[in-house]
Amino acid sequence: MTVSEVKDRIKNTIDQYYRQSSKNYIEESQLHFIGGVLQTALHLLMFNDYNEIKQYIYTQYGYDPGGCADGQISIDEILEGE
Repeated sequence: MTVSEVKDRIKNTIDQYYRQSSKNYIEESQLHFIGGVLQTALHLLMFNDYNEIKQYIYTQYGYDPGGCADGQISIDEILEGE
């Protein structure tokens, strides 16, 4: 599987979550669900590809999983992305 295919499948998972979940469920579970998906992405993808996924979530769904609105990233993301 190519990196592009992996990114597409991760985006499909995110799209499915937002499409099939109720507004209340999204509000209650978004932090944990998106956090889990991004943790997986961080382990599978190079750092720039991981950031692309984060930006996709922010652009498509308005949810900032961290660092999209202000350009900040955490030291944990940097260390795990290496």
